[in-house]
Amino acid sequence: MLRLLTGLFTLGLLAGCGGGKQPQTPVASLGTETIYLEEAVFYTRMLQEQWELAYYETYGADLWQKKPEFGEGEAETMGEALKQEVMDTLTEIHLLCAHTEEYGAELTREEKAVLEKRAKAFMKDNTPAVLEAAGADVETVEQFLLYNEQAAKTAELLKAAYNPEIDEGEVKVGKLTYCLFATTGTFDAQGNQTPFTKEELARVRQDAERFALRAKELGDITAAGMEISHTVIDVYYNDYTDGGAHELVAGEARRLEVGGVSDIIETEEGYYIVQRVSEYEEEASRERREELEYLAREDYCAEMIEAWREETPLELDAKIWDEVRVDELLTEQAE
Repeated sequence: MLRLLTGLFTLGLLAGCGGGKQPQTPVASLGTETIYLEEAVFYTRMLQEQWELAYYETYGADLWQKKPEFGEGEAETMGEALKQEVMDTLTEIHLLCAHTEEYGAELTREEKAVLEKRAKAFMKDNTPAVLEAAGADVETVEQFLLYNEQAAKTAELLKAAYNPEIDEGEVKVGKLTYCLFATTGTFDAQGNQTPFTKEELARVRQDAERFALRAKELGDITAAGMEISHTVIDVYYNDYTDGGAHELVAGEARRLEVGGVSDIIETEEGYYIVQRVSEYEEEASRERREELEYLAREDYCAEMIEAWREETPLELDAKIWDEVRVDELLTEQAE
């Protein structure tokens, strides 16, 4: 659930837990935390602008009436999907803000001062039409920035306080190197595919077999790639991850002795040749540990938010929320 929240942080459309001009109309609550209509409208119009720029080309002028082709929700229209995402985001923000004191995540005076400048920059960077639709002025934008920044700081400290236990078997990675002789044909600049003829496919197989033989003779697939002028790719893998390599390629590497080179491996993409280069790579293993710890902390944060969600379920005033309509284009670019 942190995906959208993080995205909004990145874009700087962030909302804090006190201070400034307070919104007046409650639209939902989470225990003692209140979500106000004014901030919900703000988020709705900001996200609406983003979605129109992102999806107009795909869905057309009536995109808000179209059924979304993404997500796992039950929304029948893009407008419904957007409003669901807004309320999910605000739920996360307010749940995190409710635990700010617990994690000592109150914003400092210096951090708040930075938000004043960001609020002014936000007003300059957005069009008058969007700002008017969002009900945005410097004071309200600064307030929403405070909410979001407070939530972000709480989430970061929550994750930092968690020390995940990582399976050492998942950390240790070795290196494989592979090359691919593709059989999928050629593609022009527009992405149009021209399949290979039978003669061309036979030639590709011959080239792959010749490459595999030369790599074995040299005992070095990289050297073979330089000699025959064919791209080779390094991948870090173990019993838990293929490292992005084709599963058949990673599986074959696991069966090889260190230094061993495979015969051609036939797949739907073409012919692979792989060499098991090493059993352990120190730097790659360190980076793998950092990746696993990062993912574990992200999962922990999401689990905590979900637990808080169950403890204090969202109570939504549907009558008021229904008044916020997403059925017409907001941006001039889309029009």
